[in-house]
Amino acid sequence: MKTGLRPTSRVVLCAVLVAASIPMVAQAAKLNATLSYESGDYGSDYDYAGPRLDMNINPDGSNWYFDLGYRNRTHDSKQVYTRAEIQAAYRFRFDGGWIQPSAKVRQDVTSYDSGSRLTNDIYSSETKYIFDLSDKWTLWGEAQFGLERQEDKNVSGTVRNSDYLAWEVEPGIRYNLTAKQRLTLSYYNTGKRSDKGETWGLTDHTYNQQARLYYYWDTPIGLVISPYVRYALGYGETSAWYDSAYHDETKTQSKVSRYAIQLAYPLTDYLRIQAEYYIEDVEYKEGFTMGKEDSQVKYLKLGARVSF
Repeated sequence: MKTGLRPTSRVVLCAVLVAASIPMVAQAAKLNATLSYESGDYGSDYDYAGPRLDMNINPDGSNWYFDLGYRNRTHDSKQVYTRAEIQAAYRFRFDGGWIQPSAKVRQDVTSYDSGSRLTNDIYSSETKYIFDLSDKWTLWGEAQFGLERQEDKNVSGTVRNSDYLAWEVEPGIRYNLTAKQRLTLSYYNTGKRSDKGETWGLTDHTYNQQARLYYYWDTPIGLVISPYVRYALGYGETSAWYDSAYHDETKTQSKVSRYAIQLAYPLTDYLRIQAEYYIEDVEYKEGFTMGKEDSQVKYLKLGARVSF
């Protein structure tokens, strides 16, 4: 895998976008912008690396929050994945907590070396909430529901479209150990239901659930340490969108678990460096593999965040 953090035109472009945005919003809003470089090591030509930009803007004296995101991943196989998204949210505050509904538009594009392309346009609503039960206990969570339109264009120019209803739900409870330490336990459920029309033959529904545990510690030296674990609850499922001539199965079942740590350290009041590393394991159930093997990805993200 290519692990060198070499300069690219995309990194420069992201830096320019951040620099151009700061003068416009710094005097009238709170701005957080994080420019990162991320890589994923699968031990195969699916390995990837590329830049990522995440921005959050909160106009002064307002409960509105605006998010912008962009990422670009180039695989060793020359497959390129890009994501661009924008989100607007409004936070309703009340004594002991808040609730924040939002609307999001996102586009994912995967371009293959063969010339084929897969495009996903996603329109979703997301609601986050926090409610204090006591000085120590807090309810925390988020729920997202959306519609997804997928366009699959092959080398010959044939286009096939699919529609999905997608969801992600994660309710949890948080225990505040101290003013600078907290522990959060949550249940995560995600899935999709598809309508692929008559041209595909089968559907490709997905379903997965996990237990998640987060720990946050703002240490005395300013270093923030945030390990987290995602543990699979049973086997998730993905049904195939075609009848395979090589496999009798029409779906896969797998467990996806992740073990991660995030670090952040302030260099100044306006600048902090950040890092994230995780290992994610995928384990397939015997008889429901469709030829796939157990896999593992090692992910690394290094970045810097500016705040005004």
